[in-house]
Amino acid sequence: MDWIRDLWDLLTSAIMLEPGDLIEFQRMGYQHWGIYVGKGHVVHFTFPELEEGLNNMLNGEFFKAKVQKERLRNVARVSSYAVNNQLDKKHPPLPLLHVVKRAEHLVGKNIDYNLLMSNCEHFATMMRYGIAESQQAVYFEVDEGFVKQIKKWLAEINE
Repeated sequence: MDWIRDLWDLLTSAIMLEPGDLIEFQRMGYQHWGIYVGKGHVVHFTFPELEEGLNNMLNGEFFKAKVQKERLRNVARVSSYAVNNQLDKKHPPLPLLHVVKRAEHLVGKNIDYNLLMSNCEHFATMMRYGIAESQQAVYFEVDEGFVKQIKKWLAEINE
């Protein structure tokens, strides 16, 4: 049965999504964002699973989120999602292969999370445009520490 789901993921993603696209997931009262990296997978900035989150809390890292690569359908769960390259007219996107490379390089990294100043949308736009911007938190300044940390990690791959 898994091979049918895998085949469906590959077929639908090959038709509708391009690696490097911003994916907007509808959640109750907000949108979650990620970068489509191909073959039915998305890289997104989100809180870790319960066990890892509890370990983070025990180590004093209360607001750490993790960059994760997961199947698109697992991130979407029961919510809808769509490509939303919302800022392409405002900021030219980086070459799409670079967007994917940037996002995948950060998988496994833990970064300070702040709903208003360093969230999943900031992460996704930073990957696609090189600029951290969130339409959901447009009235708040981006956390410069968040941007500097990401740039430091991207420098490891000359990005």
